[in-house]
Amino acid sequence: MVFRSGFQPIHKARIYALGILGCLIAMCLGAGCAKRDVVKESVPAKTWTCDKEADEAMKRHDYQEAVRLHQKILEAEPDNTLALYHLGYAYGQTGDHDREVFFYERAAVLGYTEGNIFFNLGMAYGELNRIDEAIESFKKALTLDPDSADSHFGLGLAYQRSVADRPAEQEFLKAIELDPSHVEARLYLSMLYADRGEMQKAASQLREILKIDPSNMGARDFLERIEEE
Repeated sequence: MVFRSGFQPIHKARIYALGILGCLIAMCLGAGCAKRDVVKESVPAKTWTCDKEADEAMKRHDYQEAVRLHQKILEAEPDNTLALYHLGYAYGQTGDHDREVFFYERAAVLGYTEGNIFFNLGMAYGELNRIDEAIESFKKALTLDPDSADSHFGLGLAYQRSVADRPAEQEFLKAIELDPSHVEARLYLSMLYADRGEMQKAASQLREILKIDPSNMGARDFLERIEEE
């Protein structure tokens, strides 16, 4: 992930529960307060920023304080789309996914089109079991950045959650094609294969994970269970 300016904090992604073989994983991407170009319809482009104090709260993962500081920014600048986006992000990190979605959606309506907003919005919809909306959000993210392995992975998760196995498989494979070290895509693909009874394919993905990360105990335990059958 390339950051254009500012510090490089917390571009995150949460993986919502899929209920497949009881496996859950988490991964980190990053989002923080930095300058972004925001394009609104019928008005000149404007660059929004968040102040240093708000940046620092995000950087040290103090999300309660980040919520307070971003709310303060929005009192003075209610259309600050960057602050809206990061207020949503901070709420998500506190577990308040309804407010997370609300502020992401407000930012998007006002013209914030940074690719990460639609990826994170898709993940937040998934937390709320709003799967159709998650699918559409990941598709928007891919319209902005067709080569995002993470967005293909997120779309695969949403398809898998909606029991659309073939599209899910295609998206996981695309994520792996774009980023062969994408452990999460390989793990969920292995679970999809196991759920379909394709144990050799599942084992193959798990072995690839262990080449990438020999300390991955979830993949190792899963592979051992498959090999015992």
